[in-house]
Amino acid sequence: MAENKPEARKIPVFTVIKNGAILKNIFVINKPPPPPSPSITAVENEENSVQDDEEEEEEILMVGRHPDCHIMLTHPSISRFHLQIHFKPSSQNLSVIDLSSVHGTWVSERKIESCVPVELNEGDTIKIGGSTRIYGLHWIPLSHAYDMDKPFVSPLDVPVAEEKEEQNQVETHQVRVYGLLVKMMNAHLFLN
Repeated sequence: MAENKPEARKIPVFTVIKNGAILKNIFVINKPPPPPSPSITAVENEENSVQDDEEEEEEILMVGRHPDCHIMLTHPSISRFHLQIHFKPSSQNLSVIDLSSVHGTWVSERKIESCVPVELNEGDTIKIGGSTRIYGLHWIPLSHAYDMDKPFVSPLDVPVAEEKEEQNQVETHQVRVYGLLVKMMNAHLFLN
């Protein structure tokens, strides 16, 4: 008989991308989970997990330039208190609220209204102010957040082999066109 293992707790992670390069991951967690107690039986654990889900508080993180923000960003177009991130890890719900920032917030390339919560799904992106950095949302097991041997890289952020091959074909074509142009210019100069 197959064992029903409880699904590992997942946390939201923003992968920061600039000019197509992954710069870092921001693990969005304000309160670490309590360590498991070895003395609790499986039945008690199941009962407690149902209660914990109902009682779990929404976590709120502040994002902006101010040093008191949970996530401090330094781009000059980002407001001191730019946006809030609201989430409940157990339900994997995450939303952002722009706090009437001067330069705005974009979710998946759409500017969001100030003071209106916008729910994000796995793979959605955020752009903050005039910064060119893109923040891609992923949910990963908490255990991966602390794995230094194999750091988290989302498959959504890694170019697939087909894209690489297509890019190589474009570059090869560009080299051929450039070569033809050089030959044409040389022939034109020779004829004149």
